[in-house]
Amino acid sequence: MLPSFLLALAVHGALAALLVVSLDWTPRPAAPRAAPAPVQAVVVDERRVQEEMRRLAEAEQAKERAEAERLRRLREEAERAKRRAEQERRRLERLQRERAKRQAELRRRQREAERERRRLAELRKRREAEKRRLAKLEAERRRQEEARQRAEAERRKRLEAERRRKAEEERRRKAEAERRRKLEAERRRREAEEALKRQLAEEEARLAAERRARQELARYMALIKQKVERSWTRPPTWRAGMACEVKVRLLPSGDVAEVQILASTGDRLSDRSVTQAVYQAAPLPLPKDPALRGRFREIRFVFKPKA
Repeated sequence: MLPSFLLALAVHGALAALLVVSLDWTPRPAAPRAAPAPVQAVVVDERRVQEEMRRLAEAEQAKERAEAERLRRLREEAERAKRRAEQERRRLERLQRERAKRQAELRRRQREAERERRRLAELRKRREAEKRRLAKLEAERRRQEEARQRAEAERRKRLEAERRRKAEEERRRKAEAERRRKLEAERRRREAEEALKRQLAEEEARLAAERRARQELARYMALIKQKVERSWTRPPTWRAGMACEVKVRLLPSGDVAEVQILASTGDRLSDRSVTQAVYQAAPLPLPKDPALRGRFREIRFVFKPKA
């Protein structure tokens, strides 16, 4: 407000000086007091001063309204950036929860495998105990039979030998089947564990690639803005703090197909200087990666050159 007051004061002084110069100070004979012409000239000049001051005040108010609008747009852009950051944070949290869920599933399977191993060990222990109990009973029976029937003892001995042979074969068969079952279960467990590890590694690699892509996009956006600023010629109407939002449609070669001002500086000459700077900066720098280059078909940025 102080510069506007000084400007108004200067205009007022200049008009007053013109008034003084326009007056004729050469001595002349006294005229009748009824002549109103000099008084009318003073009134006209004062009115012009008031009109000039009012015009300057209106211009200052328009400038303040434009500045308020720019600040509002900047706040809206900051809010949009905040929402995008919040969405990214939620996406990363979701990925972390999924990873934790997979790890919990792996630990659950490992616990189940351990319980199965202990159950089989207990089963083998009971079977061995039962076999020992039966062997003792059989030995007692044999001793009783030897006392009562010697002839039958030999036959029973052969039968027992055959039974033992078959029992041993059966035991070996079951043991082999159990060994193969355990090997198969262990193989499947290792395969599942390796598959889960591969999934986790692929997920981590994908996240790392996304981070690198975002960094590369930010780097090329900075290069584009720098080149546009270097190609820009400051117009006489440009004022410190001015900025505008620009949308640029690019060809695969980096040449500019179209430039559109989304948020004006408030001055058409300044907006036109930014548009010309974008065209003059072509071809704009683009990444060599075709996937990243495809994201630059249409870009938006805020043009706000450094002071």
